[in-house]
Amino acid sequence: MKNKIFAAISLIVCLLFMTNYAGAQTQVDAEQLFKVPLPADSGILGMRVSGSKVFVVNTGGRFVRYDLETREALNGRAPADKVLDFDVVLGQLVYLDGEGKVGGRVRPTWPDQSYSACRIDVSTEGLILSGGVRAVFLEKNATEAFFIDDLAMVRPIDNGYLWSVQMRGRLGRWSADLYDSYGNLMHEVYEFSDEFAPSGLEIGPIGPEGELLVSALENNVRKLALIASNGYMFWKMDGPPKRFPRDIAFDSQGNMLVLEVTNNEVWLSRWKLTHPEG
Repeated sequence: MKNKIFAAISLIVCLLFMTNYAGAQTQVDAEQLFKVPLPADSGILGMRVSGSKVFVVNTGGRFVRYDLETREALNGRAPADKVLDFDVVLGQLVYLDGEGKVGGRVRPTWPDQSYSACRIDVSTEGLILSGGVRAVFLEKNATEAFFIDDLAMVRPIDNGYLWSVQMRGRLGRWSADLYDSYGNLMHEVYEFSDEFAPSGLEIGPIGPEGELLVSALENNVRKLALIASNGYMFWKMDGPPKRFPRDIAFDSQGNMLVLEVTNNEVWLSRWKLTHPEG
């Protein structure tokens, strides 16, 4: 028993050391891919990736679709006066409009109503709306919405689970846990330290293997951390200055895509990350 306890303590110390080391030593090889034909002050919401296509959309519904493989770009506009947030389904936009209604690539069975939400996320199980007091789940063939109490900061992954970051427990520590799409706790995954008192906390996007990206300010510096569903923090590093709500995504190879502003021009860049061997 003592040997097992010692081994567990050693593993935890090792993981903590590796996390700090990765955060300090992570190398970034940045490559500018595409100059986005939208002004930096045009209300850009950010980007979404679908296969090899990257969609960049602004609040007025204007969008550009860029192909990472062919380097071709296509401009378009969503049929909405205002877009709060967006995602992509089968190569088409689905969005939350200024009245809180879901538009674009929607299911005909879904109710035509407004929701108190400002974020929209698609998974294989359906649609998640969040940013209000509680999250909303629209299952693919649902005829009415399911409201998830007590969960506001959530992001879906494609196996029917939701990542949620919140404060829980008697100690009031922040944690990242997995729930099902109906708000039932499935796994307690990761507990942050007592010193974690985040400012500007945001979660997402979801990594290629279902990992959760956590973004927060520490000493006025944006930090990014990638947490796996097994509770291991793969890395922690300095992130780019945040200019747009959804400024980070992952391509199919797991490279980080970043929307950056250089000389008042918006660029889509690819960050290839090199982490020290553990």
